[in-house]
Amino acid sequence: MSKFPLQPGYKAGLLVREETKRKLQAFRKDIPEKDLLQERRLATAALEYCLSNENARKQMLELARSVVLLDLETPRP
Repeated sequence: MSKFPLQPGYKAGLLVREETKRKLQAFRKDIPEKDLLQERRLATAALEYCLSNENARKQMLELARSVVLLDLETPRP
């Protein structure tokens, strides 16, 4: 069972790289507003921004290519 219950309006199933998770946690700690489950709101906002902004979408696709390379370089257990 998950540490946090499912929240209405959210769907489970998004995986991020460990490095990204750590960056998101650090970013969360730096912002003054604190609340539970804030990471999912930040991740949702970031994705919505990239999906609704043409320049951000292009930059996201460029980053995705570099993530593919990183995935290929990461040893599997």
